[in-house]
Amino acid sequence: MPGKLLEPIDSMAKIGLNKDEQEILQGFVHNKAEQKAGYYDKKIAEMKQKYDMDFSTFQNKVYLREAEIELEEWNDFVLWGSYVKAHRYWAQFC
Repeated sequence: MPGKLLEPIDSMAKIGLNKDEQEILQGFVHNKAEQKAGYYDKKIAEMKQKYDMDFSTFQNKVYLREAEIELEEWNDFVLWGSYVKAHRYWAQFC
């Protein structure tokens, strides 16, 4: 597990959590991270299906567009980017 995840648990160990309690907390955080990553996987898949491309391709389409982008596409671009970023964040704890 990444160090960022273990820091709060390490400090809890200093205040008296035993090894079993630490393992329970680690398992809880791991399970929650898997749930969050799965949620964002689903949202990313919905966007891939809607636009029939991955985020990187869609991002290039938005950036290289010469005409004004439609509001719905811009909103989806911002949402999709946030889904990708959130997925990367939670996946590091899985």
